[in-house]
Amino acid sequence: MASDKWVEFVADYFVWFIAGYFILQTTIRYFASPVLGLDEAEQIIASQTFQLGYGPQPPLYTWLTILFFSVFGKGLFATAFLKNLLLFLGYLAVWLSARKAADKTLAAIGTASLIFLPQISWESQRALSHSVLMFACSAWTLYIFVLCIEKPNWWRALAFGEIVALGAMSKYNYFFLLAALLVSAGLIPKARKFLLSKYAICSALIVVVLLIPPAFWMFENQDLIYSRVHKFGLEKTERHFATGLVSLAAAVTQFVAVAVVLYAGAWISRFYWSGDEQVDQYVNEPIRLLITLIVVFGLTITAVSVFASGATVVKDRWLQPVLFLAPLAAALWIFSEVSMRQTKMLFGSAGALAVLICVLIPLNFVFGNFKKPSAHSLPSLAIVDTLSQYGVRSVLTTSHSLAGNVGDLRPEWSISIPEYSGLGIVYPMPIAVLWKGHSQDVPANLAALYEKLEGVPLPRAEVHREATPYLNWSEYPFDYSFIVIGGKSQSAEASR
Repeated sequence: MASDKWVEFVADYFVWFIAGYFILQTTIRYFASPVLGLDEAEQIIASQTFQLGYGPQPPLYTWLTILFFSVFGKGLFATAFLKNLLLFLGYLAVWLSARKAADKTLAAIGTASLIFLPQISWESQRALSHSVLMFACSAWTLYIFVLCIEKPNWWRALAFGEIVALGAMSKYNYFFLLAALLVSAGLIPKARKFLLSKYAICSALIVVVLLIPPAFWMFENQDLIYSRVHKFGLEKTERHFATGLVSLAAAVTQFVAVAVVLYAGAWISRFYWSGDEQVDQYVNEPIRLLITLIVVFGLTITAVSVFASGATVVKDRWLQPVLFLAPLAAALWIFSEVSMRQTKMLFGSAGALAVLICVLIPLNFVFGNFKKPSAHSLPSLAIVDTLSQYGVRSVLTTSHSLAGNVGDLRPEWSISIPEYSGLGIVYPMPIAVLWKGHSQDVPANLAALYEKLEGVPLPRAEVHREATPYLNWSEYPFDYSFIVIGGKSQSAEASR
């Protein structure tokens, strides 16, 4: 009886549990390492100015970053708080959708199972940014759409249009979720009725109006938009027609493997402990069908896109807008009859993983993979101290981590990388052109960046080579080189 009350307590106060978890994660991130990760550093670069677009990613996350910097101050706390707030909002929206589909216990199981997805529970905490926002927007898109088909009105139609526009400005793979949602809704009578109503027209108009300004920016800056297209492997000349589909299958497996194993274990237990009483859970059939079809059609649309585009590389994080619903969809079918033992197994597994993540995240920041340092061990303070001796006021580099961490430590400096050359800011002299390693020549893309920003070719200058150990890795040096344009490097060198 006590265990029954424990499970009921968890289900009743589930939202408070996840809120506490993300408050704890914010605290852990703040104290784990002062060095920004790759995506965190990227936001320091982009947030130097407010504009309709920045680089290869949509602008919404940067707009939110600028807002949080203005409220909480520029730096690590604001970035950590923003990320964990978005993760909480994503979990909350999944919970709200799950409550529309099932009883509180089954809804809690489906939502808690998000922690079984490493891309959401681990990578989102460790490294990601735009994908976190896209997850939150995708989850709220589903919930608001459920509200619209449940009881349509103008306010809900307005909200749905707004969340779709926000999703489109979060990350481009959001459109896989949107397409799958619309196709799935077309097969469900009540949802199809909303799609053919005046309310849906209102939603569509809101989307168009909100997306016109950033769409113009994208049209005028296509070189920046497509600067990361190489990640899809489109340039490979020799490839089998199924290469991309094999990569997609591997990415799907990697994304859901942990959830599949744990769900299979809980489901099989019903046969081992056959005496356990299975409790029927209320399930809203149209909502269960909608969620399931979104996953099915989302994967189908993704597969068709991969095949048609000729992409050979699919990374598991790109599947977030579709597969974040996979545990909930599975739970609504597999555990529509669930025993107390199965519920405790799933809640216990989720709780244990949450504790393990809280322990491993700071260890990863400090010790990397125990073979080489992580991005959070970059000796950025030593690099900034070196550049300061040359009177540097601007830094151009090819590294997100270098640029962002330099900008975090010296917010008065202007910073840029080739992908963010469209920032409308001034780059005062002296300018340091900085790159990893000890190559003699300035990388070609850095020389091109300087010429694009300053309007003149990069002048010849003395190359300075430095090496400083990573934080907590005294035996592992970070090698970098730089030149200084417009400074008095000879006098600075003498003073050293």
